[in-house]
Amino acid sequence: MGELVDVAIEFIERCQHYETLTGLVADFAGALKRYGFDYFMMTRLPALGEDAEPYVIAHSWPSNWLDRYREGAYFWHDPVSLFSLSQARPFSWKEARDAAPRTRVAGRIASEAKSLGLADGIGFPMGDPSSVQAVVSLGADRPVDLAPLSRAMLHQVCIHAEMRAVEIYDQKARPFGRLTEREREVLRWIANGKNACDVGDILNLSERTVKEHLAHTRLKLNATTTTHAVARALKSRQIIL
Repeated sequence: MGELVDVAIEFIERCQHYETLTGLVADFAGALKRYGFDYFMMTRLPALGEDAEPYVIAHSWPSNWLDRYREGAYFWHDPVSLFSLSQARPFSWKEARDAAPRTRVAGRIASEAKSLGLADGIGFPMGDPSSVQAVVSLGADRPVDLAPLSRAMLHQVCIHAEMRAVEIYDQKARPFGRLTEREREVLRWIANGKNACDVGDILNLSERTVKEHLAHTRLKLNATTTTHAVARALKSRQIIL
């Protein structure tokens, strides 16, 4: 037990000194192995119906599992992924699966994951510095049984790893461009729950013009989705709700 506490403390002390994701991820993966986890996924979470892949910060998932996950569009059917969208506290994969409807797709996802070495795991929901929800999910090839203190220390490892990874990731991204007043106006309405058609009616613009403004905001903010653009505009104080 004391050894795992030391692993956590030593990793946290090293964590802030990394300047590249490569070094941080290698050290993080090594620390996770000491806790019995071979795989991790560190990702921001998408809005309903969005593709999850552009939000990934770092991972060590098996490549063949990622291929299956992508090809099957599993994110919006996976009980573990869906559970992470609604939770604030750490949870086990078993807990997520037990809480979900027993659908054929959910069963197939669990079975395929197990066959590739992802039999069980833990999810740690995060509040991302970029004002979007995130999660660090850890996978193992056997049932997970951590003592409460070990689980708490592992949580701290994941929090510090994710915070530093996001800082590095965002620092390496292209600097944010400045939005025009019209672009900010359109994005503010989108952030308040309006769709492109609604915004067009409010601002007396065509829906096509609204979508063009949104495309420009995504480009200027180096965002993969409109939701991501909203988060970055809020972070850079270009819009205020």
